[in-house]
Amino acid sequence: MKTKDRNYFYEVVKYFYDFIKKNFISINWYESSIGKKKILRKKGIKLIVLKSKKGINKLNINEYFEKYQFKLERFRKGINFLVLVNNKEFLSSGWIYYGREWSISEIQKNIILKKQYLLFDFETPHNVRRKGYYTLLLKLIRYKYKNKKLVIYTQSNNASSNKAIKKSGFKFVRKMYA
Repeated sequence: MKTKDRNYFYEVVKYFYDFIKKNFISINWYESSIGKKKILRKKGIKLIVLKSKKGINKLNINEYFEKYQFKLERFRKGINFLVLVNNKEFLSSGWIYYGREWSISEIQKNIILKKQYLLFDFETPHNVRRKGYYTLLLKLIRYKYKNKKLVIYTQSNNASSNKAIKKSGFKFVRKMYA
């Protein structure tokens, strides 16, 4: 196959991919209300906020950052890593950003944040999924940042994530498309 034909094929595939993404992929946007809410704590489980790379070795989360080395750059941008642990066992994690503007890569859209803290890129290891750790992590984050406006988004077709976000007390605001 000639280079010109390969480039053309690539462009056609990219066009259809972008078309599908633009017209069929959406995200759900949620917000939390400011206020005090008691949460039940589970023994030995706690939320840790990492503001730099220093705490990575202490928490036994090296494997996460070996898999996602590019995420270490986020610390330089002032983005904090939120991790739920049980006696140093990694249960669930995500990131929190405070700034003026954010790019939602799933729908290729920039949004303006209005003094809001954005929660994004959450992950729970496969071996501890479906045990409520993501929901618990979100509840602990809401409690820790109870005097802040928190927002979070997920793809509309991610049923598990949408359910956990609602269950943790976030309110659905709108659906967004590219």
